[in-house]
Amino acid sequence: MKAGSVILVGLGLFGTVFAASLLAFNFANLGAVNSKAPIIVNTNSAPTLAAQNAAKSLPDFTAAAEQILPSIVSITTLAEGENWFGERFVQPSGSGSGVVLSKSGHIVTNNHVVTSGGRRMADRIIVKFSDGETSEAKIIGTDPRSDIAVLKVERKDLTPIAVGDSEALKVGQWVVAAGNPLGFEQTISVGIVSSKGRPLKTDDYAIFVDGIQTDAAINQGNSGGALCDAQGRLVGINTMIASTDQGSIGIGFAIPVNRVQEVVDEILKFGAARYGRIGIAVRSDSSILGLSQIRDRLRRQVGAEKEPPSQGVIVSQVYQGPAAEAGIRPLDVITKIDGKLMTSTEDYQVFMADKKPGQTLKIEYWSRGETRSANLTLVDAQL
Repeated sequence: MKAGSVILVGLGLFGTVFAASLLAFNFANLGAVNSKAPIIVNTNSAPTLAAQNAAKSLPDFTAAAEQILPSIVSITTLAEGENWFGERFVQPSGSGSGVVLSKSGHIVTNNHVVTSGGRRMADRIIVKFSDGETSEAKIIGTDPRSDIAVLKVERKDLTPIAVGDSEALKVGQWVVAAGNPLGFEQTISVGIVSSKGRPLKTDDYAIFVDGIQTDAAINQGNSGGALCDAQGRLVGINTMIASTDQGSIGIGFAIPVNRVQEVVDEILKFGAARYGRIGIAVRSDSSILGLSQIRDRLRRQVGAEKEPPSQGVIVSQVYQGPAAEAGIRPLDVITKIDGKLMTSTEDYQVFMADKKPGQTLKIEYWSRGETRSANLTLVDAQL
């Protein structure tokens, strides 16, 4: 990786899980102070009046922490296997965080916490609660598209977290992140809402339409943990950070709780989250439309007189469904959906990420030299 490059990474801990003994942890990775440089403390200076007043104006998160932490769990995934001698073994494969949703044992976390590479399910999942007790969990359902998973444990005395409203969040508002960063259980950190409505896409195929950006310190192992407001109400599920090769840079992202609730409700009701489709696949390199020679080649390939637009999404395949019924064909170029410009493949993926069966979308597109439009009613993506 080039120095200074920024990547989006999930926050689960994979591979060797944080050891129980702190002696096994390399504290140098946390930016240890150079032992050759003495730390000078000025004992003669009293705090300035401005500093004292500033400290008094800062909010106290004690009450919020007391409300949040009983609902935070640490999650360890286990992999079962067989060695060269035919002996069975079980070993830790990853860890993360989770949030208790119901007194009867429902827990929400990230899909990538309980799967390998966002796909293969963990062989076993162990949940540790705030009271120190542990329990094996089963997966009720997962949704790779939103990076949400719902677990269930056999306990009836849990403390469900209070749920807030992510739509009501404002940029600059205080938030509290809680989870299991780097294996340190029951940890909270504080920051603000840096931005809202961040469209994000990860390598695990998760697509976030309206991610919450925060500068609250979140690290590996925070995946699936809570992002709460200053009153201790859940407003998001922490899922990823932007990072350079130097580690965290104070840019973290959470899935809004309103979206989380929607996915969880569908998993509990239908066994899976429901998504709508129009029945097409699009090229991942649609930005090539910006090249005049590509537009001319596409024009000639379909026998059109007029070139396609310089921005849009190229249809690569059409399946049975609404798009086929409307006459959309491979090599057509989608330019707008419900009036929103489609300037890249990512625009299309993000726009379609939260659309549901039964919704109707107006599709504007170029086809064989002509500009056309069609109203398409989405069908269930699982059908």
